[in-house]
Amino acid sequence: MAAEISAEVDSWAPAVQGAVGHVVGLRGLDGDEYVLKLYPSWARHKAAVEVRALQLTKAEIRVPRVLGTGEWGEVSYVVMSRVPGVRWADRRRALSPSQSRNLHRAVGTIMRRMHGVRGEWFGDVLPEGPRWSRLRERMAARRAELVERYEAVGGPAAVARRVRGLELSFDARPVLCHNDFIDGNILVAEVGEPRVLGVIDFEKASFDDPIADLARTVLHAEHHDPAAADELVAAYGQADRRRLAAHRALHLLDERIWISTDRPAGWEESVERLDALLVDAGS
Repeated sequence: MAAEISAEVDSWAPAVQGAVGHVVGLRGLDGDEYVLKLYPSWARHKAAVEVRALQLTKAEIRVPRVLGTGEWGEVSYVVMSRVPGVRWADRRRALSPSQSRNLHRAVGTIMRRMHGVRGEWFGDVLPEGPRWSRLRERMAARRAELVERYEAVGGPAAVARRVRGLELSFDARPVLCHNDFIDGNILVAEVGEPRVLGVIDFEKASFDDPIADLARTVLHAEHHDPAAADELVAAYGQADRRRLAAHRALHLLDERIWISTDRPAGWEESVERLDALLVDAGS
């Protein structure tokens, strides 16, 4: 593959490898910088999703440019341009309060631009994937799946009842959603003001309610900088607060299930905290 694009493996590597794909740096003979992303056999569909999402959003925000795709045995690969910068996560602790607020506002604005890519259905960005025609159907299906999984990991019945009672009769048009628009996937300038230079890792992308995408990012922001999270929502603009609360509840439930299953350090305290949040979620 290196010969096809006249490139060789270089010394660059991401600060953290993703949960899905393994990334290798390439440098062309002319000095151009590329990324080779390798996906295991179980993630073949995710590779196709990422390629399609990058193709759809490239006119709206700065993302890697897809240069080639293929398969090596059971491994899928994508060769793409390398976006400069470092992860927002790598600079977060060194940012001043004003820099953090400004960056959250920039992220809200960029997310809004990305959501300018319209879809024809709710669900997978690929034609053969699952889809729904209306938002309320999409949200009801997600809730049913999450509640079933929540009960399977021993979630309290009272919390399950609370989530089942959430108001989900919303309408919206589907747009391209990143579904992991957080500090690990947003690249910023390495020094000076933390300008956003690009967005990466679109393997979780789907056509969905834009407020669902916003809610996930807001939850992440609240964990790190609650005051700046409000700046993000304000910069995004025109966010239906009822929809935001409903999606926030479903994201909390999803996180609670993950913690109960993977059991990271301090998982029991996290489970208790999330169950308490879920009792009041959606209101």
